[in-house]
Amino acid sequence: MMNADDIFAALRVAGTCIVFACFIFIPLKSRFRYGNVRTALWVSALIVVTVVTTLLFLLPGHLFTEYNILGIALWFCLAVAVFRITIESSGFELLFIVLVTLNLYVNIMAITKSIVSLHLKEMPEAAAQMLVSYGVTLFYVPLLWILLVRFFRRIVELNISRSFWRVIWMIPALTYIVFYVKIVGDFWKRPVHIEKGDVLFSVLWSFITYAFFFVTLVMLLQAYKGIAAMEETKLIASQLQMQEEKYESMIEHMEDTARLRHDWRHHLLVIAGFADSGSVEGLREYLKQLAPVYMADTDTTLCENHVADVILRHYRTLADDAGIKIRIQADIPEGIHIGETDLGSVLGNLLENALHACRGRQTGEREIEVKAAVKGSQLVIMLRNTYENKIVERKGRYLSTKHEGEGRGIASVKRVVEKYRGMVHVAYDERFFNFTLFMNLEEQKRSAPGSREQYL
Repeated sequence: MMNADDIFAALRVAGTCIVFACFIFIPLKSRFRYGNVRTALWVSALIVVTVVTTLLFLLPGHLFTEYNILGIALWFCLAVAVFRITIESSGFELLFIVLVTLNLYVNIMAITKSIVSLHLKEMPEAAAQMLVSYGVTLFYVPLLWILLVRFFRRIVELNISRSFWRVIWMIPALTYIVFYVKIVGDFWKRPVHIEKGDVLFSVLWSFITYAFFFVTLVMLLQAYKGIAAMEETKLIASQLQMQEEKYESMIEHMEDTARLRHDWRHHLLVIAGFADSGSVEGLREYLKQLAPVYMADTDTTLCENHVADVILRHYRTLADDAGIKIRIQADIPEGIHIGETDLGSVLGNLLENALHACRGRQTGEREIEVKAAVKGSQLVIMLRNTYENKIVERKGRYLSTKHEGEGRGIASVKRVVEKYRGMVHVAYDERFFNFTLFMNLEEQKRSAPGSREQYL
């Protein structure tokens, strides 16, 4: 049977947890495995578990207080399990999220206990802790908004690689260990006299913890921007190389054309000689030898858009050299509202992946088919290629055959498509891998320079 103190404690824990749940799960909404209602039920269950764990293991004089470490461990495992069930994310990222939540929550409880023990001794302790915890939580709301909604949501949208999270999760783990050894040891395990310095320490440690996490998220964003900048630089260098190859081809073509024009008068003389002599058979044989020379110039433009044309022609050449059959139908005009770097990134990554997949095919035909066109207000690109290596898909992410984790090419394409409020559709069978994307041109037009709307 719960007494009044237990009820106040339950209300204190539940109220604080509801606030934390809002700030944690709102940024993760794009990764919900289920709908909002089902996710809310799982979150409610976790809050109930938190309340029960607090009552059984963490309040002095209760049934399992001396096993508080076990209680914290059980709660932690259940919290990770709930996050795993409801959120699509890597294990290490979930560890980071749960540990950050735990740190911020226990810091609020530590500040609450210190203030109550020092300044509100005349009030019932449980009721005073409930009221003070609500006040401290309210004070924390702006900090939670900055840390979780503003910064963490940006990281969620970027889908940062799991290699970052393998190390980053240790930061909240270490801060909680320090908290448990120092603050829990002083304030929970043994009764001590609380002084003003203890309150100040609790507050300072809370802000230090917050600063650690804030700096961690900023570092993640900066690291991602650095990697993105390197990829963009690499892409620009690749495009410049393609441009250089195209210009060299154009110069060679111009030289060949000039040579052919120079030689044409000699050919006319020979043709006239055959005609004068009435040697029809000789004329026919000479024209048969001459025709391939003048019909060899097939280096036609594939697309009106200059960037798309350069990339398509570059990869067509690579495919031809590798003996891969490639078909290209591209109708992308100049002046579409897509950045040249973005368009180059999408086409370059898709064609590079397709070329790599075809090169790895040991038997059977090797084919690549590209179709691209503007349909209404959308750019539609469809690419189909043969492949041989086994496709590994996990939660909508396609793992690379060249390195651990998701393929960088597909991840890069998805980021660009999301930037233009588009969508991606992937399908494959035993022979062909099909990738279709849609990018909204009107959305980008509205968020062009000068517009207040910005993506990523």
